[in-house]
Amino acid sequence: MYRYILLLMMSIVVTGCTGIAKIKERYHRAPFEQVIDRGDYQINLYEIKYPEKYEEKIEFYNDFSILLKKLLVYDSTLNILYPEELKKDILKLGDNLLLPEEEIYVKPSSELSKIEMEEIDKNIDFKLDNELGKSQYYLNKQVYFWKNLLKQKNNTRENYTELDKERLIQEVKKSRKEMFEILNEVEITSILKITDPYRSNEDNYWQQKDVYIHRKTKINPQIFRETNYIYLGDIEDLDAKKIVGEQLKFDSKIVIIENKLYNGYTVVDNKFVFFHGGKNNISYYDGYKINLEIKEVTLKDLLKIDDDILIDDFLNPNLYKKRQGK
Repeated sequence: MYRYILLLMMSIVVTGCTGIAKIKERYHRAPFEQVIDRGDYQINLYEIKYPEKYEEKIEFYNDFSILLKKLLVYDSTLNILYPEELKKDILKLGDNLLLPEEEIYVKPSSELSKIEMEEIDKNIDFKLDNELGKSQYYLNKQVYFWKNLLKQKNNTRENYTELDKERLIQEVKKSRKEMFEILNEVEITSILKITDPYRSNEDNYWQQKDVYIHRKTKINPQIFRETNYIYLGDIEDLDAKKIVGEQLKFDSKIVIIENKLYNGYTVVDNKFVFFHGGKNNISYYDGYKINLEIKEVTLKDLLKIDDDILIDDFLNPNLYKKRQGK
């Protein structure tokens, strides 16, 4: 009889421990609970569009520069969702402070190809003295391009030099360098939006790393090695399930999954995976419900916005605490 009671008690203890283990698997204690209060959080992501035309790009960067100065002066914070095309141009600007469309206006006029001359004529259609030599003719047009960009008056009767052109180029570069310096000082959390994560992409803006090809998915394998924060559009149901089940993992510390199944977030290897667009709510940390709201805006709209919480505050709670103390 005593032996039976002992076995019964052991069975109860084992069953109880198993139940506790299951609860621990389902609910996780947040490492940031001493800094960020429990509750329901809505994080706003502001999606900006990037223009295709050169003139509109220049206006975009002018507005962007104004926005950065506002964020710096007022110590504001934002979560920005930006397209792949913007990343390509930003990388180009970061390399030599020039946009791809501007390269033919930097090249020595004597080295321009026939195609490049035709492109310049198409973009700059004012007439010059036909008696000018070909090199001088296109040099004057190149100078006109840079003066127009800097909003400086242009003298069509003057013959400019390559040195004149170089001075103008350096003036443009100086302004853009200042923009990047401010960008490094402000608190913007930027997320790269990959509209079609299943598309094969060999563009050089991707991280150049060894890529492990996941046999379990058709998602572009380069995406798993991307270290920037990323937003993946229109993820298939099966892949969304695999991501929740930790069968697919990313190098990025923050990944947003647009899908039809889940809404909320999970944490894998100390990296946040957010889900947007689904019906089933999921949370990882006990007492913390986090949802995303995506809003399409212009840069001028962002001048009026200052969010209290950034999407990576849960990764860097001390930065959040520092902001709250200001």
